[in-house]
Amino acid sequence: LITILCIGFVIFIHELGHLIAAKRAKVGVSEFAVGMGPKIWSFDFSETTYSLRAFPIGGYIKAKGLDTTDECPIEEDFREKSILARMSIIVAGSAMNILLGFVIYLFIGLMVGKPTMISEIDQVLADYPAEKVGLQAGDQIIKINGNDVNDVAVDFINTVKESNGNELSITYLRNQAERTVTLSATLAETSSYMIGVSFKVSNTSLSLGGAFTYGLDRTIGTISGSLLGLKMLITGDVGFNELAGPIGIVQIAASQFDSNFMSFIGLIAFISISLGIINMFPLPALDGGHFLLLIIESIRKKPLNKKVELVI
Repeated sequence: LITILCIGFVIFIHELGHLIAAKRAKVGVSEFAVGMGPKIWSFDFSETTYSLRAFPIGGYIKAKGLDTTDECPIEEDFREKSILARMSIIVAGSAMNILLGFVIYLFIGLMVGKPTMISEIDQVLADYPAEKVGLQAGDQIIKINGNDVNDVAVDFINTVKESNGNELSITYLRNQAERTVTLSATLAETSSYMIGVSFKVSNTSLSLGGAFTYGLDRTIGTISGSLLGLKMLITGDVGFNELAGPIGIVQIAASQFDSNFMSFIGLIAFISISLGIINMFPLPALDGGHFLLLIIESIRKKPLNKKVELVI
């Protein structure tokens, strides 16, 4: 229930972006809806009906002249506004989703700080090289191939990934005693070389400025990750059977909520930003489809026939 409410909130923020931009452009909005299907509650305010609908699988604003051929006062008609004004209305929903994600990441940075991987082993996976040479949870990795491990991701994990299965020398501390083992990383199903360990994570406290930078980095990382994921779908590096649908998303979010609330709201930030990015792809049913038609209109110097646009 909490997951569905949070995803509903993400949709609400998206549609709120469209609403604010439409009102600023003085476009008439007959309805602002959260959810789809039968109306279960509504009220009227400032010439707009605000409604909650039965199924939390979407939402919409009914901007006069946007998705209808109905006549309306020319000063309220979406079609009569400038290209830039209409583009701002279309983009505003996705922009609000990205902003929401950034604000959540900023909040996480302020509340718990920046998670930093430390060199102490958290888990050792069965049947991987690390287990076979006797590495254990609690061991602290201090060197790899004679080089100090200061940054686990850069100094250790990248070295393992780039080893191509060649022999690695790993020095670690156990009960304050220094030990060294030799092993070769194995090629995992993810097509990366691994030795089969995960590391503990420690949170570093952040100032407001540090949290702002952290939120910005996480937001940019989520955007690039979403684009990379879509590219991998198109190129076939990832199969469509590996995607999670609505039920899968709820299950993942529920497990995050059970284990760590901050991880849960971090997932909501990820969903919000991903929604904002995917929604701007130039597909007919999405905001990106409307945006593409506006680009075509700006090139043609005249709008498409409204009935043709509605069919698209």
